[in-house]
Amino acid sequence: MSKNKPTDIDFTKVKPYNQNEEKTAQLARMFNTISDKYDKFNDIMTWGMARIWRKSSLLALKKFEPKLILDIAAGTADMCIKSYEYLNPEHVTGVDISDQMLEMGRAKVAKANLSDKITLEVQDVSSMTFADASFDAATIAFGIRNFEKLDLSLQQIYRVLRPGGHLLILEMNEPEKGLLFNGYQLYTKVFVKLTAKLLSSDKVAYDYLQKSMHAFPNGERLINILSENGFKLNKYSKFTFGVCSMYLVEKA
Repeated sequence: MSKNKPTDIDFTKVKPYNQNEEKTAQLARMFNTISDKYDKFNDIMTWGMARIWRKSSLLALKKFEPKLILDIAAGTADMCIKSYEYLNPEHVTGVDISDQMLEMGRAKVAKANLSDKITLEVQDVSSMTFADASFDAATIAFGIRNFEKLDLSLQQIYRVLRPGGHLLILEMNEPEKGLLFNGYQLYTKVFVKLTAKLLSSDKVAYDYLQKSMHAFPNGERLINILSENGFKLNKYSKFTFGVCSMYLVEKA
């Protein structure tokens, strides 16, 4: 297993707008602002590969046949909807701190005729109201780097998972040093930034998304954090030259 690219940036200090206000409050405001453009921007940030990465990661859960799934940082509900396409659970509950992102998600859920199968709620992962052992599996796609209280959030996820339940994490990360890293830096700093300016007036929001990806621990560092919070590694994979990673862990 290769180590992640080291960084001296404290990811908890990376916030969208200022250092004085709580990160969660800033993120809720930020995602509300860009909710109608987020899907387009996500396609740009992931080179249009996010759909393939979601499918590959969700299929890793298939053999465990989860019936009740919790999707955290659900956003516009893509992961919730794809869970039905690939896993056919009984119910998916999606939570997010942005009510506007969830409104976009509800429209997509309704269009997919899944309103009776998918519930979307405004909740902060670090203080969820669900009962202990409520879910067979939890998923987080491109959202864990936004957690203000990472350890507390992981402890909450551990609490609401049943014994032996699984947590699936999908997250962007910068590739290793070299030509690919240099090319990716050029892509994000020039093309992505230019496109972000065209998509939204909130340029700070997109700067934050890039900075948070650079600062957040990945690879062995994240696996160690998960282990410290009670999770046992089941599978770790990298996609598309290392720009995205999948972590499948089990509640020990």
